[in-house]
Amino acid sequence: MNKISDYRGRWEAVIGLEVHVQLRTRTKMFTPSEWCYGDSPNTQICPITLGYPGTLPTINISAVKKGILIGLSLNCDINNVTKFSRKHYFYPDLPKGYQITQFDSPLCENGYINLDSNKKVRITRAHLEEDAGKTIHTLEGNALIDYNRCGAPLLEIVSAPDMSGAEDALEYLKSLKEIITSLKASDCDMEKGNLRVDLNISVMPIGSKKLGTRREVKNVNSFRNIEKAIYYEFINQCQIIEDGGSIEQETLLWDDKSGVTRSIRSKEDAHDYRYLPEPDLPPLEISDDLIKEIKEMIPELPNQIRQTLRSQYLLNNDQTDFLISHRDLFDYYKIMCNNDFTNSQKYFHWLTIDVIKYLKDSSTKIINFPIKPEELRRLVNLEIEKKINHSRAKKIYLELLETGESLEKIISGLPKGEYTLDEMAPYIESTLDKYKEEYTRLLDGETKLINFFIGVIMKESKGRYNPSSITKYLKEKLNV
Repeated sequence: MNKISDYRGRWEAVIGLEVHVQLRTRTKMFTPSEWCYGDSPNTQICPITLGYPGTLPTINISAVKKGILIGLSLNCDINNVTKFSRKHYFYPDLPKGYQITQFDSPLCENGYINLDSNKKVRITRAHLEEDAGKTIHTLEGNALIDYNRCGAPLLEIVSAPDMSGAEDALEYLKSLKEIITSLKASDCDMEKGNLRVDLNISVMPIGSKKLGTRREVKNVNSFRNIEKAIYYEFINQCQIIEDGGSIEQETLLWDDKSGVTRSIRSKEDAHDYRYLPEPDLPPLEISDDLIKEIKEMIPELPNQIRQTLRSQYLLNNDQTDFLISHRDLFDYYKIMCNNDFTNSQKYFHWLTIDVIKYLKDSSTKIINFPIKPEELRRLVNLEIEKKINHSRAKKIYLELLETGESLEKIISGLPKGEYTLDEMAPYIESTLDKYKEEYTRLLDGETKLINFFIGVIMKESKGRYNPSSITKYLKEKLNV
């Protein structure tokens, strides 16, 4: 196949994404059945999930609130009246033969995300719906159905075709994931199916205003595969057109093993799904007071955090991205810094080296880390102020983890002279400066005055430093 550079001078891609976000709620979207990832197959089901006759759906208000929270964070308008519809299609993992979703009057509309590249990606709508079950294909050629996921709450976020390459698409998805995880509305774990992406892509001549025929790549399961699918489809569509062919609208799957897209069906339009209003669910009214209440719950969002970390904490892009991707560590780091931006790098290194090593080795989350951020800050400050050296700081850190004692108690128990040479040095220098005449004679070679200074320092420090440490320091300073 040709390279992407062979076509970029003549053609441009037009990309829109449909992102399915599994909302973090205790129960499913239209049934009180509890659900979570990883349970044994077909153990989280009920008559409503399986579409038994006579069962009626009820709306999960927690999912609605999380949908509103995401929508507001994506700068969307929230509709005061939102409606549910039935979308009909027939797959083994959809036992009712239809999916409850939203067609007209979705929950959220007219939002946008501003990318770091200064591009604005519009969000046309974000609507609530229920998930399908999961089909598992065996090596023997059988298809096994797990209905646990069936009915799980989804928010489908549909972008406008505002992206023109894989770089835009990945940045948009990264921003979207950061925002949603910061809201704790979803884990957005692609391996668990919490975040699934349908990719719509077409090509058109550079400078043209007429969009080409789009093809949809369904359920792409990783950012890397999204990038590869975009590159493949862009080259493939350009090549077909330049060879005199035409693009057929169809639905595709990404074959990662072969590195190609494969057709699964001709693309359906809305009328193929035979949408009709959900007769068992009346329109849902959302008050302005509820919208206002949820808006006040929005935390500091990733773009705001990123700007603060770069401008005030002086962290680089990689460090900033790490903290945004690990919000619990960012919360710990923020408390640890306590607005001390001068030493933010030092605090970051302690967090990302020593603390994370402990968390990994002990399979612990930061919320259960035994050292409070204020305590760790005091320890690191002792090193910064040269009251202890780095080696001693590490030993105290390990003792804090092992004993659970307070920092003050551990430091008070240190042997004299071990509190540190780094702390002793400025004290000796101030003493030498205090006794200038004797110090001048010492510099002129009167080495017996070393004993004089040892005695003075021991007396005035009340024995804090041992004589051998003082002698060693003075001899090294005087080179005797």
